[in-house]
Amino acid sequence: MTALVVAGVICGLIAGWLFRRTVDVAARRATLRQIHAHFLEFRLFFDEPRLIWRAQKALIRANLQVCALLLRPTLILALPMAWLMLQLDAVYGAAPLQIGEPAIVTAQLDTEDAQSVLEAPPGIAVETPPVRIVSERQVVWRICPLHAVTGFLRFTLRGVTLTKAIAAGSRSVFLLRRRERSLFAFLLHPEEPRLPAGSVVWLEVDYPEASRWWIVWFLAISTASALVVVRS
Repeated sequence: MTALVVAGVICGLIAGWLFRRTVDVAARRATLRQIHAHFLEFRLFFDEPRLIWRAQKALIRANLQVCALLLRPTLILALPMAWLMLQLDAVYGAAPLQIGEPAIVTAQLDTEDAQSVLEAPPGIAVETPPVRIVSERQVVWRICPLHAVTGFLRFTLRGVTLTKAIAAGSRSVFLLRRRERSLFAFLLHPEEPRLPAGSVVWLEVDYPEASRWWIVWFLAISTASALVVVRS
């Protein structure tokens, strides 16, 4: 949780600094005053339909002006923030496998399946032989953690062995469901090395979902930090 608070504060400070540097503060304040004035018109002229209609149109224009003022910093922050949220999801969005609870491991192939083998670290039992889903070009195993363990699965196909990190009972820092061959997917999640060229597209461990309250806490902390900078 400490890391989440630190990340939220840093992101909020950066966002607040960027908004102060790129947004016309005087124009923003003037537009917000106009919005407040149009809301007051609703109370003062509630029995004048024409004036209310005019105030509504002016309110829409003023809100569009605020959006235009905020567009530049929003576009600058959009991609870095989206990438950061993906990394935080790898930390807080999944839970380690539960001891004694079966889970699924899947290998996605881009060719017809040959003989494939899955080896698990000590403490994790491979309960089934490989089950082939021919139409999807997938191979699936059921595994079951016997006690807390952090290690690597070993998947072998046509003499090539690939690994996939796995955690049960106690978590590692990052819990990535998939290790992928795609460069784009690797750039989104660089916590595990990219799969080498070959027949395997991705390897996946079906981790259970964790609580999503971390998103609420992160947004609240970062927003509060940004407001401190903007209003200072």
